[in-house]
Amino acid sequence: MTKILVLNLGSTSSKIAVYHDNVCTFEVNLMHDMSLTAQSLSEQAPLRQSLIEQTLEAQQIQLTTIDAIACRGGLLKPIIGGTYFVNDDMYADLASGHYGLHASNLSGMIGYQLSKAYDIPVYTTDPVVVDELLDEVRYTGIPNVARKSIFHALNHKAVARRYAQDMHQTYENVNVIVVHMGGGISIAAHRQGRVVDVNEALYGEGPMALTRAGSVPNDLLLQFAQQHNYSIAEMKDHLSRHTGIKAYTGTTDFKEIMSQYETNPTITQLIDALVIQIAKTIAARAAVLQGQVDQILFTGGLSYSDLFVTHIKEYVEWIAPIRVYAGEYEMVTLAEQAYHAYHRKIPVHTYC
Repeated sequence: MTKILVLNLGSTSSKIAVYHDNVCTFEVNLMHDMSLTAQSLSEQAPLRQSLIEQTLEAQQIQLTTIDAIACRGGLLKPIIGGTYFVNDDMYADLASGHYGLHASNLSGMIGYQLSKAYDIPVYTTDPVVVDELLDEVRYTGIPNVARKSIFHALNHKAVARRYAQDMHQTYENVNVIVVHMGGGISIAAHRQGRVVDVNEALYGEGPMALTRAGSVPNDLLLQFAQQHNYSIAEMKDHLSRHTGIKAYTGTTDFKEIMSQYETNPTITQLIDALVIQIAKTIAARAAVLQGQVDQILFTGGLSYSDLFVTHIKEYVEWIAPIRVYAGEYEMVTLAEQAYHAYHRKIPVHTYC
């Protein structure tokens, strides 16, 4: 039996799980106080690692019995999708924040330290920087300013693989549009195993989301920044954390928001606007796939709302059939891919 430790660290919590082969035997989401999360990543790393080790010890799970570690991917250089060893070069980029500082970097940083301490192989799969874009979709109209690929790659590819498996196909033989709807929204065209177009979901390209602004007319965005005297860092923070649906409603509780859809005209119009923005982006991805779309797949937390998905469906079902994989498949996918990597059933890439 293969024992796999899964680490998925976010801004306010640390999800950890232990899998025996492909069966989850323990899972917990450790919520952290702001006194911890306000610290730098380098300061947080040893503290969060200690909490993880204490949690496992309390469950009588010995790290010496773990065969492999699977980590959520962080901000790295652009790479193709797949499973990678968390090696010295990857650790250096995560720890230094060379490609950006985000709490997701902590998963690989801590996984690497545990691998060194206990001589355990450590892997990451489909980090947020997976870049398989067509060269043509990178152009922006400003030379030397190119579109980037930062999105929910792990869950996107996990859902696309599950759909292919359900259809008795392989991921490399299907064309799908995956719509991940959570705190951020990313909508991608998957063509035969590669994500050839997707909105940059970190700072809000594409439709607005729970906490993100989405695409904004250039002149109005510049005016907004000037009026508020925001620095680039402040604008990034504002666009990714304080805009979108939250800015209109004061909440990110989507279940509560949708409960008012039929009784609150302001909420009705806001959600209808979001629906149209998502539908327009789906149609744009269909154009990139030249209309050859096998299925449109909805995933992420917002997909639990049947009413919301139904309204989007009314705009896009002419493109392709709809299928919903609500929630996220990050933990189980990390475990599955680490299991396959450990047993050499899939190729493992070297980050360099």
